[in-house]
Amino acid sequence: MTVSKRGKDGICSVVFQIEGQTHCFTFNGKKGMPLITDKRLAKEKEVELKKQIRMGTFLQESPVQNFGRFYKEVFMHYSKDYKSELGQDFDEYYGRRLIEEFGHLKFSQITPRQIERFLMNLAKTKTKQGRLFAPVTVRMFYERLNRTFNLARRERVFLGENPCRMVNAEILKSFPTWRPRERWLNQHDDEEEQKLFNELSPVLSPLCRILLHTGLRPPKEILLMEKDHVNLTDKVLRYKGDKMKMIPPHSVFVANGKDGTTRMVPLNQTVRRIFEVLVGDETTGRWLFAKNGQPIKSIKKGFSAACERAGIEDLRPYDLRHTFATRLVERNVQTIIISELLGHTQPLQGFGHASRITPGYAHATYDAMRRAVDSLEYPPQITAFEQMSSKNRANDHEVEVGNQIVKAG
Repeated sequence: MTVSKRGKDGICSVVFQIEGQTHCFTFNGKKGMPLITDKRLAKEKEVELKKQIRMGTFLQESPVQNFGRFYKEVFMHYSKDYKSELGQDFDEYYGRRLIEEFGHLKFSQITPRQIERFLMNLAKTKTKQGRLFAPVTVRMFYERLNRTFNLARRERVFLGENPCRMVNAEILKSFPTWRPRERWLNQHDDEEEQKLFNELSPVLSPLCRILLHTGLRPPKEILLMEKDHVNLTDKVLRYKGDKMKMIPPHSVFVANGKDGTTRMVPLNQTVRRIFEVLVGDETTGRWLFAKNGQPIKSIKKGFSAACERAGIEDLRPYDLRHTFATRLVERNVQTIIISELLGHTQPLQGFGHASRITPGYAHATYDAMRRAVDSLEYPPQITAFEQMSSKNRANDHEVEVGNQIVKAG
């Protein structure tokens, strides 16, 4: 007999073994167990528990069944182990609002209706900048919530059906996973670039010029760049970070790419002159852009203020990266080279499907990438990227078009 009674109240408990492992349960009404004082009922509960354990459906009461506690102690621990620094920052950002909404609840208490209400209310909420949350951003909150439930099921903290999977499909259609943004500098006004740089601060002006000529991702790729990541010499330099990297001449090492990726980006003469000044500035320490010895964290506020003073609407720092790619297209640079410069893990849609070239076989050479960024120093109407050679690149202000050497400005 494995059922026993103890105490004045006659509370029942059971002890049994399954596959050599001993299991003990006290039916005292705590930790998810019922209050049982009848041996017959206790025996029935024992049979039920044995069945659940053998089938793998038994769920022991745990403090991390609370959503907020699980997110902080398990989900974020997982994030720090397997994600890049940028991915961790995003998980912390989205997690704060998710914990505010669901942190007091157990996983079993969160319903699809509550999630739908959260998404709809979030779409009507304004950010610190006074703008409504973008549909893509709302979808990112949903995706983090969905991943949290999936991880809870994997860790056997929650065994029910993921309520995110039962959210109304029509509501999710309002929040697409990705929506292409078509905005670049000078799109609506040929004077936009001049107006913007007239209003940018002495710190943001060189930073934005670098974005226009390198396609780096703001903020992390540029703001976390160190002076040791820059090679302005004519020789290959060795960078000793986590792993040994060889930085080609006149290039930068992008150490904080998306999803922990790294890459090398060549520099044309315009940004080389800017980097020379930044590297020589002793007040910023090891960083290119720093304040009080620490790298600048964000440029959104200063950039938005400059756009407002310049009368420019709906322009974001990331749009300078779009401008970089758009201007390379104007100069007939091949898609695979643009993808490599941008740090895309896969070439743009259509490559490998619309053409006969397979991405795994075609590679962008570093010389082609250098010619691409060099082409940005010439107006598109006189730049023939395919015909630029090492010989004519040696001349700073000339480019070959057909059989003629044309002065660029």
